[in-house]
Amino acid sequence: MRWSLILSAACVVGACSSEKKGIPNQATREGGETVRDGGVSALDSLPAADERVERGTTPTAPRPYKHYDVNHVLSTGQSDSVANGASPFLTSVQPFGNMSFDVGVMTSKDCDGDGCLGYETPSDFVPLVEGDHFFGYQVETMSAGMANQASVFAADWFAANGPQPRHDILVSLHGRSGNTYWCLRKGSCNYVPGYLSAFAEGLMQVESAKKIAAAKGKTYVVRAVTTIHGGSDHENRQNELSFIERTDGTGVVGNYAEALMEWQRDYETEVRAITGQTEPVPLFVSQFGSFTDTAESNIPVRQIEAHVKAPGKVIVVTPNYPFEHFTDCLHYSNYSQRRMGAYFAKAYQRTVIEGGTFEPLRPLSVTRAANVLTVKFFVPVPPMVIDTTRVVDPGNYGFTFADSTSSATIASVALAGPDTVTVTLSGAPTGAARKLRYALNAPSPHACPGPTAGARGNLRDSDATAGYHANAAGQPYDLHNWAVHFELDVP
Repeated sequence: MRWSLILSAACVVGACSSEKKGIPNQATREGGETVRDGGVSALDSLPAADERVERGTTPTAPRPYKHYDVNHVLSTGQSDSVANGASPFLTSVQPFGNMSFDVGVMTSKDCDGDGCLGYETPSDFVPLVEGDHFFGYQVETMSAGMANQASVFAADWFAANGPQPRHDILVSLHGRSGNTYWCLRKGSCNYVPGYLSAFAEGLMQVESAKKIAAAKGKTYVVRAVTTIHGGSDHENRQNELSFIERTDGTGVVGNYAEALMEWQRDYETEVRAITGQTEPVPLFVSQFGSFTDTAESNIPVRQIEAHVKAPGKVIVVTPNYPFEHFTDCLHYSNYSQRRMGAYFAKAYQRTVIEGGTFEPLRPLSVTRAANVLTVKFFVPVPPMVIDTTRVVDPGNYGFTFADSTSSATIASVALAGPDTVTVTLSGAPTGAARKLRYALNAPSPHACPGPTAGARGNLRDSDATAGYHANAAGQPYDLHNWAVHFELDVP
């Protein structure tokens, strides 16, 4: 949708929100230097298979890399996926071999706050840059940030692991502002009649890309689907998911974790039917955290639940609290969109290029001895760090505790090892339904999401990876792995 001027629409809550192997430190790739806290590449430091079993992750033999000329990534989601508010656009030059369609990263036309009415059929691939419209202004999506960072990661990995052809990525986007999962999934919903189904548009993009690649004599595969989503399902408290039928006819979807697993399965099934590929099509998920109407949200909790239940299929790449938001306090800024793309690229590198399984910084277990809770984490690059510089401490470094009788509060939080945190309560809890939460602490009165005022926490790993692209100050993005939003049952 590069040159189509689309109707502008107001966006309010409930509308739009309803060095060697893997990743090297590239601090000098695009201007400036930054001070690093030590550490190595996240992908260099992943534990061996037997250790991953012990730490609660699933070991898999790496899948051998197979070259294709065109590596297609489909992107979907709601308003942040189409970069609402992320203007002006930043990326006007393609430094690698990455591509979009000649009509733009977005192929839909005549879009508004409910959906899009048509499909702009592409006829060629062009170098991937930003500047598409969804509403009436040009934006920076996460597409170029993802593809360009992935190109750097892949080139360095190929150089260290034997000569390989380059890895060129085609990105196409079919998101819809304000749409819930029901409307974005296969079959769409019943309350946007007359609009083009987002899922159907994604498959149209596959058909178009396959046709163009074949005409050029190029091999083609769909590698992944990305999504930035969750706001509208947060707004309606997942109510529709309790009654919409599964697309395979086996009952109701039930909750957002089940929705993500269904979404991934349907994309993979339908894509394979078109391309004939046997390669998997994982769903990369940006964890939702832009809630301001309540202190907590079950959407990010369900997202990490799907990550654990469907390893290698649904993959949470990062929480969103380290990212600056646009002035509307709902959406990412243009620089945050490009930085977000680099986090998608980290997961892409691990799963697609290296054939492994990506893990974010996430909890594995919690135990209790009287009033002391001990939380073990999977840490991509140990040791874990409490960082109150990049993210402002919201209190107790982001941890909260609750039970049915409010029998205890948090007295202190401390690191107890490279992968362990201890949370000391004011006393041994006596109530039922004991919950330890992290980054589920949006303040009241409500404030803008992000690193200074939203639902957030201070735990990150020691990954020293620096991004290819730079921030507004001209410094390469830091790409630490920050702890996901989570909720744990306390014994």
